[in-house]
Amino acid sequence: MKKLNYRDFNTECGRRIYLTRTERQYSREHLAHLAGISSKFLYEIEMGKKGCSAYVICCLADALDVAVAYLLDVPLENSDNIEELCRHFHGSQKEALTLILQLMYEMIQTY
Repeated sequence: MKKLNYRDFNTECGRRIYLTRTERQYSREHLAHLAGISSKFLYEIEMGKKGCSAYVICCLADALDVAVAYLLDVPLENSDNIEELCRHFHGSQKEALTLILQLMYEMIQTY
């Protein structure tokens, strides 16, 4: 993870939340409801105006169905992590991709 000051860290984290929210086609109000925070607070987080607790980051990651590490821009040690690969998929697509990757992994281990 690149070294950022507090303000830049909040801006980058907020940007990732915003981009993921819009990618999922969630309104700010919908995501705020799912995460249990106000839409005003979510706006302030997305704009980098406010930081938030680890708990709120976990709630946002859960609501967006992404890894906390993604929102915080923390590189995963294992680049073939299934969770990271599935980040852009939803519902049954994610389940199918996970199954395919697990089967491929098992096949590679067998041969």
